[in-house]
Amino acid sequence: ILITREATIYDDLAAAKGGWNGWRAFEVVEVRPESSVITSFILKPKDGGPILRHRPGQYLTFWFDIPGHAPVKRNYSISNAPNDDTYRISVKREELGLASGWLHDNARVGTILKVGAPAGDFFLPETPQRPVVLLSGGVGLTPMVSMLETLVASHPQAEVHYVHGARDASAHAMGLHIRNLVAAHPQARSTVFYEASGNDAENAGCDHHGMISGNWLAEQTPVAQADYYLCGPRPFLRTLVADLKSAGVSSDRIHYEFFGPADEVLAA
Repeated sequence: ILITREATIYDDLAAAKGGWNGWRAFEVVEVRPESSVITSFILKPKDGGPILRHRPGQYLTFWFDIPGHAPVKRNYSISNAPNDDTYRISVKREELGLASGWLHDNARVGTILKVGAPAGDFFLPETPQRPVVLLSGGVGLTPMVSMLETLVASHPQAEVHYVHGARDASAHAMGLHIRNLVAAHPQARSTVFYEASGNDAENAGCDHHGMISGNWLAEQTPVAQADYYLCGPRPFLRTLVADLKSAGVSSDRIHYEFFGPADEVLAA
């Protein structure tokens, strides 16, 4: 049953406009530093054809042939809104990250990457029916930026809360981009937390110091109505999923992206 279902999914992806099956060659057309640790790579298909419009929140799978290592596969969330031309991934350089390190050190304009079609069950609905809270920590902002761009472009009536936690100003990615997006939406607001304090110039993009807490969310976001979308490190998810449940947010309104066993989050 599962094999048949998987085959159907692959066939549907290949048949969709701009879709494909297996690996497709994409060229890096722009490299954009976003913070001290996060860099965006804008990708366009080498064959010049259209791309499959992803659902905001989904990811791409990459196949890396890194000299001296067996082939490596990695998933990276798409960080731009759906379109027909390009994907953007925004990748954090992990201290021991083989693939992320290779991307940061070797991917330049003109680099060709092997890419699988967009996938994943974590995504924004086509027409949000409730207020939306986008909640992220660190590089977990990547699917949230895709969602926020989509909400600004297509859903001006939606109530939107973008809440992000970063280590400090140097690690805070896409701050100006987020502020511009929020300014363009009549019902959106953004709140940014920095874990570490700094001087006035460093704090320009920060609204609060410390960690995002369940108490703050209960006071500042519509916990009785909203859908919550979360992405971030494991401790971030463990804490906030539990806090939201304690605040009375039902499980069907808590959606999160987690690359690994979900049991850790659910056990909280």
